[in-house]
Amino acid sequence: MTSALLLAGFCAAMTVVAVGRLLTGDEPTPYQGGIALLALGITLLAGLWSAIRMGWSTETGRALLGASGVAVAVVGAVLLARYWGTAADGARDPMG
Repeated sequence: MTSALLLAGFCAAMTVVAVGRLLTGDEPTPYQGGIALLALGITLLAGLWSAIRMGWSTETGRALLGASGVAVAVVGAVLLARYWGTAADGARDPMG
């Protein structure tokens, strides 16, 4: 098992935690959605790294995995940046 595969597994676990917090919260916020999307994007990119290292998938599959990982991570980062000061789950901006 390579380090890329271990990273992908860890990121997948963190994505499950983030989505679980999003779904079980009283009132989901865009900030929590951004966290979940960013974790999913990083998971997809770690999966891309694993696919490259292990020789899985075709070039098209790798390109699709990479493009979707970047797109999801960017959307998550934009949500985090946009709603940074409005986080209601204790993860507030230290200056706010």
